[in-house]
Amino acid sequence: MQRNPGRIRYDGASIAFHWLTAALVLLLWLMAQSEFLLPREWRHGMWSFHITTGAVLILIYGARLLWLTSSATRPASVNTGMLRLAEHVTHGLLYALLATALVLGIVNVAARGWDLFGIVQIPGFAPEDRPLRRSINGWHELAANALLCLAAIHAAAALYHQLVRGDGLLKRMWFARR
Repeated sequence: MQRNPGRIRYDGASIAFHWLTAALVLLLWLMAQSEFLLPREWRHGMWSFHITTGAVLILIYGARLLWLTSSATRPASVNTGMLRLAEHVTHGLLYALLATALVLGIVNVAARGWDLFGIVQIPGFAPEDRPLRRSINGWHELAANALLCLAAIHAAAALYHQLVRGDGLLKRMWFARR
């Protein structure tokens, strides 16, 4: 049962941005959650990788926003009424929480300073102010955790559409076979 009027699939760039963003957000979150599993001597390198991956995500997020604002066509929503409102609010919150987590990540690194892989030195504006650094880090963690929770709800909603409603929603954001 196909209830999707108009264009059926997202374009390839939108699909790539979506899944690349999801993969990097999950990778960054998993790295932060698993720090304690690593030997102490590996942690600096892991955080350098976390910061570098975050910088890559910032570039992808910027490119994604440019693509989103310049791409004229998107598939029509399969939802109506309150579900459509929930869809729009959820997408807006996903973008806002990602931006918040990224900005707080930048501020976190800027406050602490960091030596990336022994190659690039990032000076800190408050390296000795432990309460400020902890506060910034706490807000960064909160934004990242909220983002992951909302992304899980987003994924569950996509699965609900695909498996329960049978409206083919998930197929619209999947890579096409050639």
